[in-house]
Amino acid sequence: MIKISVNETVLEVEETTTISKLLTKIKSPLEGIAFAINNQIIAKELWDSHGFKSNDHVLIIQATQGG
Repeated sequence: MIKISVNETVLEVEETTTISKLLTKIKSPLEGIAFAINNQIIAKELWDSHGFKSNDHVLIIQATQGG
């Protein structure tokens, strides 16, 4: 298990966890979000293969509508 920070909340995840698996685990929508690890945006095409390292800082941003 490794510890990562997701929107300033520390979580323990398996070392083999991918972005897609994390989003499912935390019940996050898969559409309308941006995902960054250590201030680096990760392209959606990489979510099924991109993993984490201990102490990574994750930011999930939900798109909103408005005017």
